[in-house]
Amino acid sequence: MRSAREAVIMFDPHTDPSVLACDVVSGPADFELGETGCFSAVLQGHGDCRHVVVGDGLHRLRLDVYGGAVESGPVRLRFRLEGVDAIEAPLLTLRRLSGLKRLRRMPQQLFPAEARARRWTQVLRALDAQHAGGSQREVAEAIFGLERVRADWNQPSDYMRSQVRRMLRGARYMSRGGWRELVSKVETG
Repeated sequence: MRSAREAVIMFDPHTDPSVLACDVVSGPADFELGETGCFSAVLQGHGDCRHVVVGDGLHRLRLDVYGGAVESGPVRLRFRLEGVDAIEAPLLTLRRLSGLKRLRRMPQQLFPAEARARRWTQVLRALDAQHAGGSQREVAEAIFGLERVRADWNQPSDYMRSQVRRMLRGARYMSRGGWRELVSKVETG
């Protein structure tokens, strides 16, 4: 089993709009996967496509490379950017790739912290607690801690129970496919 920092997740370009398509072309090589200073994973796709993830454990970028073995050594890449309406996410990936090449690490300033990450973590923890057979109160204890639940669970406003119900509703939505919308929004910035 791998930790979340070691796991490699590859979504198709329809799910992840940040995927940057590129071609290996002739000319002086200007990119070598092994010199990025990050881990990488390459998955053979259909035909001559290679799905590539480069990451540092917290941040990643994703390329679909056509026409050559990017994992075999230095290559020259030509990037495919198509359609004004769909350009923002792959353009950000291109900027991140450029920063990675220049810095030999992921350019932190191009990966702003996701403000909703704490909430998403709570939603996942709530779903895990419920799937383990926990009551709403036990879910609240897993999220907020025993002391806070003891103090606030029976308050007249019922705010904590309502919060747990909203988390569980959100978790059910995510598990039914809402995660696709989440991935799309995160990757486009």
